[in-house]
Parts: sequence; C-alpha cells; structure tokens
Amino acid sequence: MSVMNLFKRTMPFIFARILIYAAFAVGGLIFLGIMVGIGFLLFKMFGESSGAFLFVMLIAFGVVYGSLKFLERYVLYMVKVAHISVIIELLNNGKVPEGKGQIEYGKDQVKNNFGSANVAFAVDQMIHGAVRQIQSWTMRVGEFFSFIPGSKNIIGFLNAVMSISLNYIDEAIVSYIIVRKNEKREETVWKSAADGVVLYAQSWKSIIKTSLGSVVFIYAFNIIMFILFALPLMFISKLLSENNPGLGSVLGLLVIIGAYVLTTALKRAIIDPIVTISMIRSYQSSIKGLEPAMDLQEKLLGVSSKFKRLFKKSEEEEKKVTA
Repeated sequence: MSVMNLFKRTMPFIFARILIYAAFAVGGLIFLGIMVGIGFLLFKMFGESSGAFLFVMLIAFGVVYGSLKFLERYVLYMVKVAHISVIIELLNNGKVPEGKGQIEYGKDQVKNNFGSANVAFAVDQMIHGAVRQIQSWTMRVGEFFSFIPGSKNIIGFLNAVMSISLNYIDEAIVSYIIVRKNEKREETVWKSAADGVVLYAQSWKSIIKTSLGSVVFIYAFNIIMFILFALPLMFISKLLSENNPGLGSVLGLLVIIGAYVLTTALKRAIIDPIVTISMIRSYQSSIKGLEPAMDLQEKLLGVSSKFKRLFKKSEEEEKKVTA
C-alpha cells in the first residue's frame, strides 16, 4: 500500500491532528497578539533602550513553544500511537477490523499493547535517546574517512538528515513493538523496543534513503509555507503601521513569529503523518525477515548508554513476567 493511500485511508487521524493544531495556532496567535500589545505599550512608555519589548516577546515565544510541547506530550501522543497502530493494521491486513472506528480501534490498541499512553511515551523517549546516540556513533565512524576530499561536507549533510529524521525513526521502531504484540509474541514492550533499535542499526543504510527524501520534502514545505504565510501578514502589517514606524517594527516581529507558528502547526498536522507513514513503510520493509544480530547488540551496548539503559529495562521487565 502506497504512502498516499495509507494517508487517505487514515484520514480520521489527519482530521483530528488538523483540529488540534488549528486550535493551537489560533490560540497561539491570539496570545502573541496580546503580548505584542503589552510589549508595544512598554516600548512607548520606556523607549527603545529599556529592552522591555524584547523581554516580553521572548516570554511569549517561550510560552507558545512550551504549550506546543505540552500539547504533543499529553494530548497528541495517544493520537500518534493510535495512528501508528492503524497504519500497521492496514499494511499487514489491508483493513481495520469491522465494528470499530479507526480512532477507537487505535486507542484500544495502545491500551492493549502498552497499558497507557504514558508507558508508550516512556518507551518512545528511551528509543529516541538510544537512536540519537547510535546515529552520533555512526557519524563518528564516518569521520575516519574525513581525509577524502569533500567527505566532511557529505558526513555533515548525512548527520543533518539523520538528526531531522530522528523523530520519525523512533515512531517506526514503535511500529515494530505493535507488530510484535499483534503477533502475540511473549515479550514485553521493552524487549521489543530494544530489538527494534538493533534492527534499525542493522538496516539504517536502507532507511537513510527514505530519510533523505523526507528531509528535502520537509525543508521545501517549511520554506514555501513560511513565505506564503509571511507575505500577507507583512502586507497587513504595512497597512496598519503606515504612519507609525515604531508599530511597524513591532508588527514585523509578530509577522515572523506568526508565520513560524502557522507553518509549524500545518507541518505537524499534515506533513508529519506523511513522513511517519513513509518511515514506517521503509523500516518495516528493511527489517522484513531479519532477526536482531547479537554481535551488533553487544556493540551498541558499548557505544550507547541510552541503549544500555533500555536493554537493562527490557531484562528487568522480562524477569518480572517470567517470575
């Protein structure tokens, strides 16, 4: 099943993300508007030298960014993992079991496989840390070839690609956990997570092709959408501040932040699911028929403290189950 077919087949999750991020974007822009008003009043009262306006805007941006992280941690994570569950069901069986809507089925899968969204989040964070360290180790190995002309640029570019794709790779590894649970394997989610990381390390060369295409797609989208959002906002800003240069500076900053908020919300709502689907397909295809290599596992235990922690957690949980 193609990426776009999976995207269309899981539209309930896309609409849910659009609604949540749209609410965030509207709320964020209203809040920024209020903070700009406060900042402008301080600017008028104390003048340019006070730095009060800049301080207020830094607080405003921090609140908006913090709210986005809170939203993704406590509101959207269940939606994200439920979406992954449905993607796996469609990839493996071509349909979701009858009698349930996609979102209800996905939420049930999260509860059945992880117990709660909090457990899923904890597993995901450990995977994220382990994969980040493994990627850094991989790039350090590549630096041995830095004597080759032009290799530093290539290594730097690959490092950037792997860093940006990291968020999507850990979701692909979460998909492996779901597959193992669906197969009724007698292992904990922590064991599946550790094995999933090893399988990623075994097949990263295949996955990086998808990562490269995804990163180019994300960059192009962000640049185009930022410009499309910024231009009309700049026009409105110019109209409002035609006779007030001071207000123009204030609104100019709001234009940049506003365009960033809108671009980020749209990317998270629509582009992130597409890239996630693409990465899951690539990962599942690359690891098909593979078993975690024990020699590579030992090597990863030596180079990644986060993977070592994940592996120890998996051993502890396995002992609890078999006790």
